Amino acid sequence: MRRCWIDTHIHVSDIGPDGRRRERFLDDLLAVLDGCDADLRFVVSCDGWYTRQVLQDPEGMEVANRFVHDLVSRAPGRLYGSCTINPNFLDASLRIMDRCFGEWGFVQLGEMLQYMMNYRLDSDAGERVVRHAVAHRVPVQVHLGTYCWPRRQGGRYRDETSGDGIFHIADLLGVAQRVPEASYVLAHAIGCGPTPDYIPWADMYLDVLQGSFGACPENFWIEIRDFQCRALARTLREISHNRILAGTDWVTRVGPPFQPYGTMFDVRSGENPFPPCVGSMVGFLRAAGASEESIERISCGNARELYRL
Repeated sequence: MRRCWIDTHIHVSDIGPDGRRRERFLDDLLAVLDGCDADLRFVVSCDGWYTRQVLQDPEGMEVANRFVHDLVSRAPGRLYGSCTINPNFLDASLRIMDRCFGEWGFVQLGEMLQYMMNYRLDSDAGERVVRHAVAHRVPVQVHLGTYCWPRRQGGRYRDETSGDGIFHIADLLGVAQRVPEASYVLAHAIGCGPTPDYIPWADMYLDVLQGSFGACPENFWIEIRDFQCRALARTLREISHNRILAGTDWVTRVGPPFQPYGTMFDVRSGENPFPPCVGSMVGFLRAAGASEESIERISCGNARELYRL
């Protein structure tokens, strides 16, 4: 029997980067699941063209989330929906949340893209949407910068907006103080980028959790994005295995055919630093000291419980 593996952080779009619609998108996406070396399931949210609609137009939230609903409704038990909103359009955000969670059975709010859509969760609007997620009994997946891009200016690395991890974790802690009863997924918190030139934020996040709480709070779940990350062993030592998820940020930006599952974000499959498969990720977990029980929890058990699958 193949190992169950649930990835909580997947972005998809049936409109490619060239603007053309991919007519067999679901079949091509399911081919990735079928070709995996595990019993693979995805929690999916929109990407690309759809994300831009959410950024620009309150009606875009209906378009983007309806696309996800149509997709997951045709692959029950294999795909699960995650609701993308923009709190700058607060009333429209609350309405689409009611539809996604009340009618369509989505299992998560997020990814919350504060850096892209220019809002803060630690705000009155952010508090409103998080409290609405609590009312619908779904967790909130919050973007955290995974690393700084290795761009040199004058001999120094220049940070970029989506890599501003210290501001992201501060925003998360702020809204968690406002709404401590919510469940928070720390999106791609444990990662390292494709080469040693990238500066990872993972140790900083672990430092903040230890310094602020002494341990990971019971209402925080930590996503592993890059399983070869040097911080993985520390994560397994300091974070309960009941609070760790597999969330790789795999996307459909290349193809079809789409790249094999396990291909890192923003990396071509032929350039992946390890064989792209679940077996590689399990191997990294074992090498970092994970027990078989921990591997089962991280691969599937925690997501089943958190999302009530």
